[in-house]
Amino acid sequence: RKFFRIDRNFILTYADKNNPHVKNEMTQVRNISRGGMCFVSTLAFELSTILLVEMRTPFTTGTVHLEGVVLESKERIKNLIYDVRLQFKNLRPQAEEVLERIEHYGIKRRP
Repeated sequence: RKFFRIDRNFILTYADKNNPHVKNEMTQVRNISRGGMCFVSTLAFELSTILLVEMRTPFTTGTVHLEGVVLESKERIKNLIYDVRLQFKNLRPQAEEVLERIEHYGIKRRP
């Protein structure tokens, strides 16, 4: 594995890049790394869908803007809850810095 997954519950909202003005509900991250994340959704997404994510962390005062490609939408509860796996792409320097801080904090604190 290239990056460590960190189990943290950051809050985020997300939108399909093809329809960015329609933001989806607030939800939680299951795990995150510098390479991507898994989060809970009430929507299933087609593979390769590009999502725009706004995430709140204690490492910055505002929101962090991330972009990623859907690798999987795994159904957890039939027609209701999905785990969405996302691989990051086109990250801005601020996003990269926050992800590095999340990784550093998570690795130091892991048992």
